[in-house]
Order: sequence, then structure tokens, then C-alpha cells
Amino acid sequence: MPKISSYQLNNTPEPSDILIGTDVSNGQTKNFNIQSLSVTAVNTFLKHTSWKFITLDPDPDPRPEGTISFENYGGGSTPWANITNLYVNVQMPSTSPVALPYLQRMIGHDIVIQDVRSLGRYGVYTLTSLTSVGSSIYDMELTYVTGSSTIEALQYYSIQIDEVEGFDSHFEFTQGVPATTWDITHNLDKFPSITVVDTANTTVMGSYEYVTKDRVILSFSNQFAGKAFLN
Repeated sequence: MPKISSYQLNNTPEPSDILIGTDVSNGQTKNFNIQSLSVTAVNTFLKHTSWKFITLDPDPDPRPEGTISFENYGGGSTPWANITNLYVNVQMPSTSPVALPYLQRMIGHDIVIQDVRSLGRYGVYTLTSLTSVGSSIYDMELTYVTGSSTIEALQYYSIQIDEVEGFDSHFEFTQGVPATTWDITHNLDKFPSITVVDTANTTVMGSYEYVTKDRVILSFSNQFAGKAFLN
């Protein structure tokens, strides 16, 4: 058999070309299709950096790592406009880190849930809240903005800030119970300007304490319910 170095070098391989290699499970020498190797490499990358949408209940097993789903599963081919909540497992597969801090920074911002294999399949939402509902499982409350096509089972979806809006966004806080002190975590990463209104949409003045760039405490002389708009 000639030396490998004596074979002609092909700088433009085709997906159907064959590579020789070793099966690590049994040590046997085998042929490997370039296309299948590429798919394996891409899928390995995607499962560490994006979420697979699943529709089948894995009971009795917990929701798999690195997945998104509806609370009661199902929902394949659901239009983006009909989605108000998704359950996300923030624990990524293998040695990947927990994605919770990444997602928490998006609360109050417009996000894009994008099929990584299809630019024509995406939903844009305001991520209203992120609530723990179990070990590593969080309920993403979503307010629909726009979208294209539908969400499909077993496809991988990235979750990221909507670059059209950028980070310089706003945050709307609702104080449902009358109170003299409103403690607001907004995650805007800045000291925003603030406008407060009561339930009659009358502007109310108060004092503001910027605890951090992501948290502010509002104080008022009288108890009331209403909204705070942070820009």
C-alpha cells in the first residue's frame, strides 16, 4: 500500500467524499462520509450554544438539558404570534455552563428566538420575566412583537437580543399592590430616567435611589398602585 503522503491532495472535497478513520468504540478502521462528519460537528456545536425545541414529554425523565418546550409539551408548528410562554432548561449539555445569567440580562429587552438553520423562521418578543418552575427550568414570559413562519419540533433555536432594538431599551414596571416603596430590578445596565403614573395615568413625583445600574428603589409620600417607565 502506498504511503499516504504519496496520494494527490484534494483542496476542494465534496460532501460525498470519503475519509478513512477509526471507530473509537471498537478500534475498527472505517470509511466516513464528509457530509455526515460535518452534520455531527455542527450538531455538537449547536447543542452547546442553542436550545432544541421538543414536543414529546420525556416522563418519567425531567426536561432534557438545553431544550425549550411548552409547559405541557406539544405545539409543533405553532405560529410565533400564539406563543406567550416557553419553558427553558438553563443547564446546557455536557460541560457547558448554566445559561441563566445570559438569559437574565435579556429581561425587559426585545429578543429573537431564531431557527439556526432557517433565517426565515424566527419570533421577536419582549422577554417580560424569567421565573423558576423547577430545577434548572424557567418559564419565559413573552410578549409578541413580530415573527416569521412557525416553531418546529426538534429544531435548534438561538436566543439573543434583538439587534434592531439593541440594549438601549426601556423597561415597564407594574406595581399592582398600593405601596410607598417600589423596588425595581430592570437589568438595563444603566441609570435610566423614570416616569411614574398611578392607575388613573396621573404622573406622580417621588424620590429615586439608584442601588445599582440594574436596580432602583422609588419612594413616595402616599401608597398607590401604578406603573413606572424606565428609559
